[in-house]
Amino acid sequence: MADKISIEGIAYIVERIVERAREAAVESRGDRKDSFKDGRALAYYEVLDILRTEFDVREVSLDRIGLDFDLERELL
Repeated sequence: MADKISIEGIAYIVERIVERAREAAVESRGDRKDSFKDGRALAYYEVLDILRTEFDVREVSLDRIGLDFDLERELL
């Protein structure tokens, strides 16, 4: 098992989370009365927001890992 992960590996993981987050946002917008779908979309948003903050503090390029977009506009 690797002790460290590359930026490319992190970018791949983030890409998968972003893809699911976008799907959850679309589902939530399609049925605003479904609290589960709304909560799922919000949870993905929160995970990505935490990742963005942590990478920003560590001066990791958000562009390199695929988090260089407006989370609020796209996911909420």
